[in-house]
Amino acid sequence: MKTTLMPFNLAVQPSAFDLFQGARRIIRHLSDMRDLYIDQEAMECILAVGDPIIYEFWEVEYEGSDGGLCFGITRIHPGKVGREYHMTKGHFHTTQGDEVYVVMEGQGLLLLQTREGKAATIEMTPGHMCYVPAKWAHRTVNTGDHDLIFLSIWPPHIEHDYQTVAQSGFPQFVVEGTDGPTVIENAS
Repeated sequence: MKTTLMPFNLAVQPSAFDLFQGARRIIRHLSDMRDLYIDQEAMECILAVGDPIIYEFWEVEYEGSDGGLCFGITRIHPGKVGREYHMTKGHFHTTQGDEVYVVMEGQGLLLLQTREGKAATIEMTPGHMCYVPAKWAHRTVNTGDHDLIFLSIWPPHIEHDYQTVAQSGFPQFVVEGTDGPTVIENAS
């Protein structure tokens, strides 16, 4: 839901967004991400028992034409599907607009890619800011044992393309290796 904002003070935590008029909450279950994980057999085994929440996203979108900012909080729950860590779906922005993430809790990785095939991986740790340029697709991965929670800020009127990522995937996956999280290349 889009809203017209007035000056405000908001606790930067997911529960505060539930009280914010105009906030929208998105919940992604494993079944919503059926084709994104490498190990389809492990995913089907998990779904046979239940449909866990992989991540939640609270957002407030500003609808004014005079500037403004949109903001949200993402919480990715810890866990794995097979050896692959819980992650967001990932998307491109189809309109111009950069994005900033400020990591509040947990640890993870930010996976990025351009439509031309350039890829990058950025570590996400509490107190650090990650910058996502406009033309880079982005997906976040929780590599820790606790929730990964981060604040995101972006300009209004950004459109999202989830379909391209769903069809082509990311050039890198994050799996549990012998020494912890390991980034591997997507052979396909």
